[in-house]
Amino acid sequence: MIPRLMKAMVLEGHGGIDKLRYRDVPVPSPGAGQVLVQVTATAKNNTDRKAREGLYPTKKGERTSFQMGGKPTLTFPRIQGADIVGRVVAAGEGVSEARIGERGLLDFNLYADR
Repeated sequence: MIPRLMKAMVLEGHGGIDKLRYRDVPVPSPGAGQVLVQVTATAKNNTDRKAREGLYPTKKGERTSFQMGGKPTLTFPRIQGADIVGRVVAAGEGVSEARIGERGLLDFNLYADR
C-alpha cells in the first residue's frame, strides 16, 4: 500500500542550507505516461548545490537556475536529487502495470520538448 505522506528535504528558494526544510509532503500520483518511484537511494551532488545556490544563471550577475524560453524551469518548493535510484510502485494511465517492481536509475534532466 502506498502511504498518503512521505518525508522529504524540500528546497524553498535559492540560497544556503537555511533554504532546506525536512517535512512531510503528499505522495504524488503518477499521471498519464508516468510511474511513481519509491526512492531507495539518493546522493546530493555538485549540481544540486549549485542549483540551490542559484549558480546556473542565463545572464551574468543573475541569481537563478535553469531557464528555457525565458521562464525559470527550476521552481520552488522542490525536492532535489540528481542521483536517484528506486523501484516502480505505481503506474499511470497508458503504462503497463508490469512495470511495477522494476528498479532503475532516474534521469533528472529537464528537456525543452517535454
